[in-house]
Amino acid sequence: MEQEKNISFRLKNIEFLESSIIGIDYTISTNTIFKFNINIEHLVNIDENWIAIKPNVEIFTEESNIILGKISSSLIFEFENLANYIVEKEVKLPSDIIIAMNSISISTIRGIMFSTFKGTYLHNAFLPVIDPKAFNIEK
Repeated sequence: MEQEKNISFRLKNIEFLESSIIGIDYTISTNTIFKFNINIEHLVNIDENWIAIKPNVEIFTEESNIILGKISSSLIFEFENLANYIVEKEVKLPSDIIIAMNSISISTIRGIMFSTFKGTYLHNAFLPVIDPKAFNIEK
C-alpha cells in the first residue's frame, strides 16, 4: 500500500436528507435541556473516490425519552486516490482525516438544525460542541 503524506480531499456536496418534528400538546420552555442521540455513518465508493459522511441526530429532553425531532444529512468528500488506502479490503485512512471529516459533518448538521428548526419549539435545541474523537466505531 502506497500512502501519501498529504492526503488531498475536498468537500464535494452537502445533501439534506430528512427532518421531522412531532406535534406536542405542551409548552417547552426556553430553559429546557435537550439531549441528543448522534450517530455518523460512513459510506465509501472506492471506484468514484468518495466517502459520504451521514450524521443523524435525534432530539429528546431530560424529562422524556420521546424523540421530538430528527434530522440527517450527507456530506460527500472526494479524494484524489482512495484506492491507495485499501488494506485487506478496507479503507484505512489516518485518524486525523476521519476526525476532520466527522468534525466538519457535525458542524454542518448543527447549522442545518438551526435553520430547519428555527421558529419551532426546537429552536433552542442547539447541538453542543462535540469532540469527534469521542465516537465509538462500529463496523
